[in-house]
Amino acid sequence: MRIVIVLIAGLACGYYVGYQDGIAGKASIVTRIVGKAGGRARSGVANDIDATLRQVEDSARTAPKSAPR
Repeated sequence: MRIVIVLIAGLACGYYVGYQDGIAGKASIVTRIVGKAGGRARSGVANDIDATLRQVEDSARTAPKSAPR
């Protein structure tokens, strides 16, 4: 029973904080946490598939071609 009460209290607090952020026009709490925690490190692990494909295509164009056999 205690767990249910704690969960309901946590849900009510989260709803209140989210509602106040929405009224103030702030970004969601998740967006702010990701910006703080992973925002700085995100550039080091960027996963831009288009840039990777361009890099592969450019390297294929510049590679010397072997003579046909």
